[in-house]
Amino acid sequence: MSIQNQQTTLTHLVKLNGFEITEHNRKFDGGTAISANDIELINGDKKRYIKNNKNLYNFNFTYLPSLQTHTVDGRRGRDYLYSIAMTPASVSLSIKLNPEEDFYTTTVYVESYSETLIRRDLTTQCSYYDVTISFKEA
Repeated sequence: MSIQNQQTTLTHLVKLNGFEITEHNRKFDGGTAISANDIELINGDKKRYIKNNKNLYNFNFTYLPSLQTHTVDGRRGRDYLYSIAMTPASVSLSIKLNPEEDFYTTTVYVESYSETLIRRDLTTQCSYYDVTISFKEA
């Protein structure tokens, strides 16, 4: 089965478990979670021991179709993100920040997932959602 609205010239920046995620109204934000212990020494000084830093990846989609065939680029949409969020396993996340460079791939876990139903289209059997999904590096 071929996807008719698939655009081959569009650079795809995100893959989850090897499947390209749609660019449909997507916003990306990244950060770092620092895990540290603060210890007060006998002389009153404080010392911080950093255990490890983990990257955070946050994705926000607005008006995201549930069906892959209704996204702007024919890539995976809400139903795929929902299935990833409901599976308690690690996920392979690949991100391309620069179109000329290779993908940066890491293993992550779903930190949080939320969605809001915006519209149901009865003629096409497609629903539209605002989706927020966050990942934390393993």
